[in-house]
Amino acid sequence: MTRYFVHLSYAGEAYRGYQVQAEGKTVQGILELAFSALLKQKVTLWGCGRTDAGVHASQYFIHFETADELPDGFVYKLNKILPADISLYSIEKVDHSRHARYHAFLRRYHYFLHTEKSSVLAHKSALYDRERLDFQKMAEAISLIGNYRDFRGFCKTPNRYPNAECKIYSVQAYKNQDGTQFCFEISANRFLRGMIRNIMAKVILVGAGKMSLNEFESYLLIPDPRILPIPAKPEGLYLSEVRYPFIEAVPKINPLNFLLIQHGDSWSKLLP
Repeated sequence: MTRYFVHLSYAGEAYRGYQVQAEGKTVQGILELAFSALLKQKVTLWGCGRTDAGVHASQYFIHFETADELPDGFVYKLNKILPADISLYSIEKVDHSRHARYHAFLRRYHYFLHTEKSSVLAHKSALYDRERLDFQKMAEAISLIGNYRDFRGFCKTPNRYPNAECKIYSVQAYKNQDGTQFCFEISANRFLRGMIRNIMAKVILVGAGKMSLNEFESYLLIPDPRILPIPAKPEGLYLSEVRYPFIEAVPKINPLNFLLIQHGDSWSKLLP
């Protein structure tokens, strides 16, 4: 059997997440149907992580195994079969021990929100137009994250994790020139279930003046499971980079480059 790694991306609005479920269309389900049809055998795919319903992946990796040689033009033929919201970029042989999920040493997420309704951003960014948000306060909340390691207080299913520690590599916050768009960026070695959307839900409460910075930090200081707010909307979240020690694969898509809606606009960093 030969193991292959596949580099791809997908827009998540039409799917109930990456992983196959009992009901509903998933990215994994669509991919496995396409791979199985082209290889004329049942193919099982292992992904680099789960994404929730409506969440996007501008960079994603899967691995699979087959005893057969891949046909010529395999990636091109798969892209012809797959829907337009899933794109394959490359495929390469790897050692049989390599695993798409367990051997990733860095994952980066971006979360985008906007405060004015835009048809261009529909399903690609989260609309929060009920009030003007204080972006600087939101950035201050985000800056606190890198000082902590235990994120059990932001986890949807904390009892499933014997260890809720995540090594945060970097955090950043951006806004556009007129303050109608905001982006949150975080990279770490791992993320807990629901962690980013739950963090962003509280960051948004801080920005709306409904939660103090001290209260936000309390979830980091005392990381006990407690009642969480409604998670931030899924359409603003992107898994945007996954790194491995044995693969050089630069993301084909950087969501920071295509989600600005005004010509000539630019992002400004809100953190040093």
